[in-house]
Amino acid sequence: MKRIAIGLVSLALITIPAYLTATSQPAQVRCSLTEANSPSVRGLRLGMTAEQVIALFPGSAKNKEMKTALDKARSTTGSETVYLSFDSSTSANKEKFADVGSISVGFYKTRVKDLDVEYVGTSWTTVDEWVAKLSETFKLPGLEAWVVGPSENPNKVLKCNGIEIEAATQGGGASIRIRDTEYSMREGTNAGEEGKRRAFKP
Repeated sequence: MKRIAIGLVSLALITIPAYLTATSQPAQVRCSLTEANSPSVRGLRLGMTAEQVIALFPGSAKNKEMKTALDKARSTTGSETVYLSFDSSTSANKEKFADVGSISVGFYKTRVKDLDVEYVGTSWTTVDEWVAKLSETFKLPGLEAWVVGPSENPNKVLKCNGIEIEAATQGGGASIRIRDTEYSMREGTNAGEEGKRRAFKP
């Protein structure tokens, strides 16, 4: 009986610290952002129509090559993503795009599914410093919720509910990319199925 009692006491002493350790660990921070409430970067955000984006850069339509690409971006029947690069000098409000070096927007069936904004003029010593600034500005989860990204440049990725936000630093500048991951998976599946249909021989 004494041996049983001693065994139970020993087990309790082992279990209690383990329980305290498990319960004292902070819960993993999750990002609940979706396309609908994703951050707006200088007026650009996921889900915008091609017309809404073009309205921000009216000068871009004057370029003949750009005009052809814009027509593709307006298409609701295309099966491919159309990527367009906008120059901040063609914007309707140049102050809004101050310190912006380049802007790339991916359209799928006339909607924005991917956007990348690169900034110049301000240096960031580490990518974590840049992440902290983005989190403060756009009310995003803190650094602990971000993971190291796949890029060769220093970058961190915040995985949310159907979207990803990537922060990167390069050459002293910095960038933010926001993309719809659910659309990316659907597009990949559709492309794979289309390839099978083309290769299939009855």
